[in-house]
Amino acid sequence: MEKKQIYIGLAVIVVVIIAGVAIFWSQGGQAAPAADPVTSAELKTLRVGYLPNNGGTLIFVAQEKGFFREQGLNVELSSFTNSAEGVNAIISKKLDTGGFGVAPLVFIAKGADLTVYGGQMGAGAGIIVKPENAQLYNDLSDYKGKTVATVRMSSGDINFRGALLDAGFDLKNDITIQELESAAAVTEAVKSGKVDVGLTWTPYMEIAKKQNLPVVLYTDDYFPKHPCCRISALTETLEKDRDTYVKYEKALIKAYHYSKTNPEETVDAVLKYVQTDRDVLTEAINSPHFYISPDPNTKGILHTYDLLTRIKYVDTTTVDVNDHINTSIYKEALDELIRENPNETFYQELKAEFATLNPS
Repeated sequence: MEKKQIYIGLAVIVVVIIAGVAIFWSQGGQAAPAADPVTSAELKTLRVGYLPNNGGTLIFVAQEKGFFREQGLNVELSSFTNSAEGVNAIISKKLDTGGFGVAPLVFIAKGADLTVYGGQMGAGAGIIVKPENAQLYNDLSDYKGKTVATVRMSSGDINFRGALLDAGFDLKNDITIQELESAAAVTEAVKSGKVDVGLTWTPYMEIAKKQNLPVVLYTDDYFPKHPCCRISALTETLEKDRDTYVKYEKALIKAYHYSKTNPEETVDAVLKYVQTDRDVLTEAINSPHFYISPDPNTKGILHTYDLLTRIKYVDTTTVDVNDHINTSIYKEALDELIRENPNETFYQELKAEFATLNPS
């Protein structure tokens, strides 16, 4: 009886081995993929908007490397041509969230019930000129009486105008500012000689440099690590579904960590969403004038809001922007990652940075 049971057991093992071999070869000699422990039906869908430039690096890395899915999120990405369109999509509830420059602050000043709860990038803007003029515009005083092309309300535009004000410029009389529709239009205006200089941003700065248009000044020369893309959502949405946004921030923080330790793979991820040459994108992402971080950066937001007021882009007489900043979501996400990874110094460094950028 015992021998019979042994024979039966051996026969079952042989059948299993043969079946496994058959499956292996039916898949072209490739091992069967591991089963995904999380089904799509179990994921929480989050509609996220972005602009097709490297300012969305954290989003792209989190999507491509599975950090969103790891947090139980099915992130549906939608591209927008400008920040105003993206913010309007959030307000109309076509999107749940997104990082659209500093445009959320302008909408908040006009009464929109939005809350900024995180960041994506900062800095990344500068002045381009013709090569023969590169030595003529190394100081802001050199711009008096000149014509500069810019895209109104872009982060670089706001900070450049703010720097001019700090330098004592009268923006109406001391300089001529031509507002164009896109970074590409700014580049063409400089190349054609229609303007003296142009204010553009990453990766269009790097594209301009490839076309022999050097960058002579950077806005972060005057306001280091100034914020650009702030992540916002409707206030009511954040309050109703807070846990989802904590998970979203956790994924972005992990993407931030990944980008610091895997530069080549980070460029690969971004290239799927940004249509430019690899060498241009590599230079843009690795530039010391390009700063990415998921931290909300309250100090930077308040500074930017002050600039918006000073350059007459917004009227802040009825709105306190402090009521539209939520740092607790990012903090909770970071605290969870620290508990889960107690020996990871990177997260401890982010905690120290958070305390500096977001004083209580």
